[in-house]
Amino acid sequence: MMSKLLVDIVPPITTLYMRFLRASLNFKEEGRERIDAEGPKLLAVWHNRLIAPILRLGDLGIGVVVSQSDDGEMITRVIEKLGFVGLRGSSSRGGSNALRGILRHAKSGNNIAFTPDGPRGPRYKVKPGIAFAAQRTGLPFIPIGVAASRKKVFASWDRFQLPHPFSTVQFIYGEPLTFDKDEEIEVVMERIEAALVEVNERADAMLGVTSP
Repeated sequence: MMSKLLVDIVPPITTLYMRFLRASLNFKEEGRERIDAEGPKLLAVWHNRLIAPILRLGDLGIGVVVSQSDDGEMITRVIEKLGFVGLRGSSSRGGSNALRGILRHAKSGNNIAFTPDGPRGPRYKVKPGIAFAAQRTGLPFIPIGVAASRKKVFASWDRFQLPHPFSTVQFIYGEPLTFDKDEEIEVVMERIEAALVEVNERADAMLGVTSP
């Protein structure tokens, strides 16, 4: 169990650094109108690239699915300071609660964001949760590609990427996808995974970088 002191101290320090980092980055975007279009949508980014979207897409009231662990509590405190809404639950804990939160948040006209390979991987492999949500809600799905010109890559399961201050971050918001309710869940997962791979490879290529 993580100490309460750590849970209380880490989020304010992290939020302060995130605000500094956000102010220092040069953001470039392709397809932003797809995010800004009226109506709720499902958004997805790979777990190791989630920092830049947190910085860029704050203050839009986007709901973010966060696990019910102590780590999830710290993440929720940070993202809510940056303008997001934490929806607690995951495929392993509190999944039904998360789905109910997703449906309520979407009914209010807000977007929902996922890290479909989180919180523990495997890296770049889509789990059933987002596929089920896409079918259950009928909402359009938008894959988000993210690349940073300079970054720190951590030795974690996902090779987590933290953009360096004053670097350039390229976003690509992919074409919206929709899924039929009778489509096989494995097919939905494969389509989501292929779309995410494509937009992230394009984002990397636009900055001339490679990523794990």
